Amino acid sequence: MGDKAVDPEKAYEALSDGARLALLGNPEGIMPPQFIGQVMTVCGQSCVASITAGADALPLMAVLQGPVSEYLSQCRSALDAWWNSLTPQLRAVIRCREELPESMAPQFSKHSPWTAISTPGSRLLVRDYLELQATGRELM
Repeated sequence: MGDKAVDPEKAYEALSDGARLALLGNPEGIMPPQFIGQVMTVCGQSCVASITAGADALPLMAVLQGPVSEYLSQCRSALDAWWNSLTPQLRAVIRCREELPESMAPQFSKHSPWTAISTPGSRLLVRDYLELQATGRELM
């Protein structure tokens, strides 16, 4: 994708599972070093702000910046608000990856992230968010 105009959703979807989960888990924080090169390749060098330089062209520490960072921050904010609107019982079912009981299905469909107008992001991004919630990874 290079440094041309970046479509944040397409860039996000082009990343590996690990990179997507790491960036969505902490879109404004320091990205894990193993994903810096991949993010630079997919999103462009201008999307990565180096904190410390490495011996080669890749920084040792970096943060996401620009349109992809803004997109993920907006999506996280909306998804966090959606998650916090769910009942504790519904959150527990999602975290445990249990099949949704029939009695709760109408409640979830009313509160589905895909029906919430204010929730941006692709189905993959929402699925990744639910994966982070289900695995108990700390969302920052």
